[in-house]
Amino acid sequence: MRVYKATNADMDCTMGSGRYHYVLGVPATAGNSKCGRAGLHACEYVLDCTGYYGLGVSNRFFVAEASGDIAEDGENTRIACTELTLVQELDIRGITAHAIMYMAEHPRREGWEKEGFLLEAKRDRAEARHSGAIAIARGERPLVRGTEGACLGLVQEENGEITDARLLTAGRRGIKPHTWYTLADGIPREVSG
Repeated sequence: MRVYKATNADMDCTMGSGRYHYVLGVPATAGNSKCGRAGLHACEYVLDCTGYYGLGVSNRFFVAEASGDIAEDGENTRIACTELTLVQELDIRGITAHAIMYMAEHPRREGWEKEGFLLEAKRDRAEARHSGAIAIARGERPLVRGTEGACLGLVQEENGEITDARLLTAGRRGIKPHTWYTLADGIPREVSG
C-alpha cells in the first residue's frame, strides 16, 4: 500500500530505543508490527507525518510502499508494517500535491485539517506566512494566500465531495504573494480577503 514516511536529514528514524537508517529504494524490514511499539511506521496521509517530523527543519519526506504485516491503531493515519520501501523523495510542492490527492481520494475522512510550523491545512481559509510553507484551504469557496515561495492548495468541495483542486506556488505563474485566491470555474482567481 502507498504510504508516506518522514525522516531526519540523514534518513534516520527512531525505532524503539534505537535508530533505523533508511536507504531510498532498499526495503527495510522488521520482525513484527504493532503501532507505536514495533515495526516500521508510516502514514497514509502525508501531513500526518508532520506530527512526528516537522516541516522546515531539514527533515525529509518520502512516498513509500508498505507491505508484509500491516497494523493500524486509529492514531491519525499511522500504520506499522514489517516491510517498508522508500520510493520517492518529496519536496514541499510534492508534499502539498500528495496532501491534496489524499483529500480527493478520501473526501469524507476526518482528520485532514493540520496546523503546525510552516503548515496550515484548514477548512475554508488558510495562509502560508513563510517561504517554503504549505497552506491548503478546503471548502465550498476556499481562500488561500502565502508569501513568495509558499505552496498553496485550493480544494473545492460540494456536499462532502471534492469537485476541483489546484496546486499553486506564490510568486510563480501569475500567483501573487500575499494575495487571496479562490477557484472560479476551475481557475484560481484573486479575491479581496
